[in-house]
Amino acid sequence: MTIEASPQAPSAPRSWQDHLARWVSVFFDSSVLSLPIFAAFGWREAGLAGVGWALLSLLIMTGIPLGYILLGMRRGWVSDLELSHREERPRFILVSLSSDLLALALLLLAGAPRLLSAMALTYLGLGVTMFSISTYWKISLHMVGVSGFATALVIVYGPAAAWAYLSLPLVAWARLRRRKHNGLQLIAGALAGAAITALLFGWVGPRLP
Repeated sequence: MTIEASPQAPSAPRSWQDHLARWVSVFFDSSVLSLPIFAAFGWREAGLAGVGWALLSLLIMTGIPLGYILLGMRRGWVSDLELSHREERPRFILVSLSSDLLALALLLLAGAPRLLSAMALTYLGLGVTMFSISTYWKISLHMVGVSGFATALVIVYGPAAAWAYLSLPLVAWARLRRRKHNGLQLIAGALAGAAITALLFGWVGPRLP
């Protein structure tokens, strides 16, 4: 005997707030924000050659993890670009850690601009921390990235760049609107991103060879 499945109720149409929250999440993803910020840091320290180093860094640090996600979505071990399920995150972060370590080694050995080496070190430190946390708790990687980048901008360009922190409430709203995190996960992500970036990029980074 077969049992006929009951028809599913049609999903409610998305509002403009839902669409806005989605695009905020896309635009403020670390893989998107990293492009102008890495390029700006490379240019500040070494001009056009520094921009080239920035692009090479991102090809490794962002390209490899993004390739993992796209392949995972195709093969079925990743649900979406945002890694909505917590159990998907540890393996992704391990891939990211490997690419960060590769980029850091290359930048240091090749004498690349120090700001970029410091960013690679910061990525590595954030990755280790996020791997430890994400194994048990879904901390907001969006807030980690946005807060970390804002802190790096302030360190490089001074207090005038503090406006970058104004993006945090917008990103927090978008993640809440999309039901990806709760308030505590968002606050923890923002604090962790700022603290680890201040330590590694602001203090350890200038002491790199």
